[in-house]
Amino acid sequence: MRVELRAAPDDDVQTALDLYAWLRKDPDIRRHAELTLGSPDPTGEAMGATEIVSLVLGQTFAALNLALAYASWRAARHTAPPITITVGSRSLTVAGASEETLLRIVELLGQPGGEDGPAPRPDTPDEPPRRDGDGTPGPA
Repeated sequence: MRVELRAAPDDDVQTALDLYAWLRKDPDIRRHAELTLGSPDPTGEAMGATEIVSLVLGQTFAALNLALAYASWRAARHTAPPITITVGSRSLTVAGASEETLLRIVELLGQPGGEDGPAPRPDTPDEPPRRDGDGTPGPA
């Protein structure tokens, strides 16, 4: 499975480079994924292009491993801009490392082949977690 991580444009491409370096140090990612850094413009002619961190994940790599690696990177860099994770035709933009955010990353990565399905909600760190109830019927 191919996964792309893209930072919003910031101070040149420092966020993408920092994330790339962080992921390269993660032993699970080194062991189970091919990690590359590239540009969305293959000719390299686009000015101000955002760098893309690409991972090709093997069959044995768990989606939770990438979610946890992202969470540890985010915890060390509270002010980093949002990261967009793309798998196939589905994308998710995350800005925090809450439990709900990690579950959405795992959900995105867990879709076989990036098949279309309900798109994960974007991460909104200022929004309190939504409670859908306890399963009991409401008033009639």
